[in-house]
Amino acid sequence: MEASKPANSVAKALHVLHAVARADGPHRLGDIAERSGVPKATAHRVLATLVEEGYVAADGEGRYGCGVQLRALAAQVLADDAVGIDAVLRALQQRLGQAVHLAVLSGDHATYTHKVDPGHAYRIATDVGTPLPLHATAAGKALLAHLPPGEAADILDRTGLPTRTPRTHTDRAALVEELAAIRAAGYAVDYEEADESICSLAAPVLDADGTAVGAVSVSSLTFLVTEAQLPGFAPAVRQAAQDVSRRL
Repeated sequence: MEASKPANSVAKALHVLHAVARADGPHRLGDIAERSGVPKATAHRVLATLVEEGYVAADGEGRYGCGVQLRALAAQVLADDAVGIDAVLRALQQRLGQAVHLAVLSGDHATYTHKVDPGHAYRIATDVGTPLPLHATAAGKALLAHLPPGEAADILDRTGLPTRTPRTHTDRAALVEELAAIRAAGYAVDYEEADESICSLAAPVLDADGTAVGAVSVSSLTFLVTEAQLPGFAPAVRQAAQDVSRRL
């Protein structure tokens, strides 16, 4: 049965997006148009824009499903209310004694949504809402490594690999090779790649389809944690990321 007709372009886009997000996707254009109450030609134009922005994914066979950005937006909303996430992050901080963050994908970067500071005299200069470059941070690389390859490539095409420090990876082929290693290991590291004197290790938060929508990270100062010591945080961080995934 056809939905009521949306009145303006914003309403049309929202109705189309709601139709795409229905269960049992991906969905064909005709079904999306009927369920959204939007003419087929208009629905196609709206879908093209949503695909370009990453909120809808096209499967190449005329069907459309939820895109990475829509999944990340849902994860961010759920993370605000999900019971137990703060407890998971606090437990990780107490276990490792370092700053702990939860970041989610936001456009072409990641954004911190949660932070637990260590009980030390020092403080990592990051705050909730801080945007993170995906290619130069542990959380960002954990996300990139677990996105659909085409989505990750599109993001890197748009952002490039700008230098943050002398240790920032700026070679695309080398980064792609590192992302493959991250997928195999289940965690990512950065040691002064985004900011000098700061190091991090992160593991991906995955949705039910195995797509990364966020990352749990632990961060410290390089005078406290050596590059050789950093991977020792991986088992605890991976477990915390799995616990967060189950709560989204």
